[in-house]
Amino acid sequence: MPTIPPVILKKLYVKGSLRAEGDGFVFSLQNNIAPGVIQGFKGLTLDGKAVSLEQVSIVQPDGAIVPAGSISEQSPLLFPVGAIVTLRVSGLPLGPGSHQVGIRVVVRDVGPLEIPIADTV
Repeated sequence: MPTIPPVILKKLYVKGSLRAEGDGFVFSLQNNIAPGVIQGFKGLTLDGKAVSLEQVSIVQPDGAIVPAGSISEQSPLLFPVGAIVTLRVSGLPLGPGSHQVGIRVVVRDVGPLEIPIADTV
């Protein structure tokens, strides 16, 4: 399976999109690499601490909201080139300052990927 270097994966993050919202935070990813099919959302960390998948949802380009834990081989998330998805994390307030976010997904024909994000709120 091909691998994608972290320096390329960092480019998925829409710079400046990390912000506090409600009782949590949001940020966006834009696929500028290749068409992808996400077959599993395996984890999200904020500043090195694991976040429960029950707190994470994905807003698709059409506005549909998908719980991160529901993404599977049987129920994949299509991520075409140019598409922007917004990840919402509830119940975890985001304070001002620098933050590191890590996302672990499984992509068809690629395998497991870790997407590193760093930004300041």
